[in-house]
This record gives sequence, C-alpha cells and structure tokens, in this order.
Amino acid sequence: MKKFLLPLLLLLPLPADAFTTHQYKTDCYVETQTEFKYDTCTVIDTRENNGALRTRNIFSNRFSLTVKSWFEEKRGFVTWDSHNKFDYQWSYKVGEVSGVRGYSYVMPGFLVRDVSWD
Repeated sequence: MKKFLLPLLLLLPLPADAFTTHQYKTDCYVETQTEFKYDTCTVIDTRENNGALRTRNIFSNRFSLTVKSWFEEKRGFVTWDSHNKFDYQWSYKVGEVSGVRGYSYVMPGFLVRDVSWD
C-alpha cells in the first residue's frame, strides 16, 4: 500500500504558503524627555495571501529592543516588547520627529518611520 501512496502523493500539488514575509529597514527613534535617539530598525511583516497584516516584528540593535505585534480576534491588535516583557493592546499613534512626519508610535516612546497601520 505504501508503495502505491508515495508516488500518488508526489503527483498532487502542494498547497501554497498561507502567508508571505517582507523585510525592510527604516528609521526609528526612542523618545526621551529631552531628545529623540536614532537607530535603523529592521521590520519583518508577515501578511496573509489577501494582504492583511498577520504579524510585525521590529528589531533595534542599538536599543536592544524587540517589538512584536499581532492580531487577536478577541483583543484586537496586541503588542509585546522586550522592555515591558508582557503583551498589551496598543493602537498605533501618529508621531513626528523634529518636525518630520511619517512616524508612528508602535509602542509607548518608540517611533518607527513609514509602517502601515493595517
């Protein structure tokens, strides 16, 4: 029976991935009481085949910070960061750095440039 099933399984098409991953670098800042501290962050978005955001991970080497976000049906958009070390609901907020727009608060006190809000 196994000899018959193996060739049959090889002929069947494999299902396509349920999601795609996109990685890019962008400006990010930690907001202090007196200034903004700069770094270049790596952002990894995972999207469903229909384009909806599944997860987002943001990494800053300079600040040793990781921010992970995902959508939960009951709680909505959830964020976890390596500073607080627990997950919490967080809605992105519009921000600017030295008068330059296009930044979003992805967690309290941390701004990332040109990330989508979906």
